[in-house]
Amino acid sequence: MTPDASLAVQQAVYARLAADTDLAALIGTRLHDRRPEGGLFPHVVLGEAEVFPDDSATRTGQLHVLTLHVWSRYRGRAEVKQILAVLAAAFHRLPLDLGADLRCVALRVAHAGVLDDGDGVTSHGILRLRAVTETALPHTS
Repeated sequence: MTPDASLAVQQAVYARLAADTDLAALIGTRLHDRRPEGGLFPHVVLGEAEVFPDDSATRTGQLHVLTLHVWSRYRGRAEVKQILAVLAAAFHRLPLDLGADLRCVALRVAHAGVLDDGDGVTSHGILRLRAVTETALPHTS
């Protein structure tokens, strides 16, 4: 069975964002792994995560697609775009530290976009990360 690296990826993404001073200047400590009820704006939420097998001839691996959400009530889209740019800079082509048993062999921004929320006030930014992970040890079978 392929070891699931999804929790390690989520923890590494959260840790990187929590330590990012440029992001903190924009959102303070409003970084969540679930959208807060009645939360303050702007904030960033670690959202949906998909995992697909991605084995090579010598390693067991996975492809991860992780969605980050930005929510803002700033008039216009400038704040969301600024936060998306900081998020992209924190991850694009920079590997994640997943511990001794796993490696992040590729990480990139796959998509970014800005939408208007249904309430007519809130802007919603979406950033999708694509990470490829593998086990540190070669296949045994």
